[in-house]
Amino acid sequence: MIGHFAFLAARTFLKGTPEDLFWISHVGTLMGGIGALFKNRLLISISLVALLSHHLFWLMDTSLWLISGHFPLGTTTYLKDATPGDWLQSSNHFFSVPFLLVLAYLQGGVEKHAWIGSTALFASLVLISFWFLPPTANVNSAHNLWPGMEKLFLPGLHGLSQGWYVVTLITLNGLGNYWLSNLVLRGMYALVLKGRKSV
Repeated sequence: MIGHFAFLAARTFLKGTPEDLFWISHVGTLMGGIGALFKNRLLISISLVALLSHHLFWLMDTSLWLISGHFPLGTTTYLKDATPGDWLQSSNHFFSVPFLLVLAYLQGGVEKHAWIGSTALFASLVLISFWFLPPTANVNSAHNLWPGMEKLFLPGLHGLSQGWYVVTLITLNGLGNYWLSNLVLRGMYALVLKGRKSV
């Protein structure tokens, strides 16, 4: 995971698109790799909670495109003309969550309040993206909803002022995504780990 981020850093630097380093998908993968290296349950938990639904939607959109030829959500249409290097750059969407699920299992599940750390991470990245990165890159949807996301979020987000849009985006991800993911993961690990203990 750390190796993937190192590859990404080198590639985006050479391509002149260093802003791509700041996607939650890539930073979460790096954080998960650091958590794995130091066997840090909190970092693993924060990364898993932060990536779970983002990567599931990416995988769903990409998989259905590969099967049917069209993107049901439209969030991964950039893959239509992707080079092998682009696919390698996006490959963390395939391996990060499965790897983190195993790591969290080995660590005894996810931390109860990991969603707060995931929200803080996302908020930091959105604000960095909003203030310092090119609006055309729209990293972490900091300036407007990524294509296809309007199908998942309230359509009214388009009508908000820029400041309220950012606040709402962070809040919706924190409470509607990360808190819920944290809850589901804790329930899942409670069942799985209980079964392991009873064997």
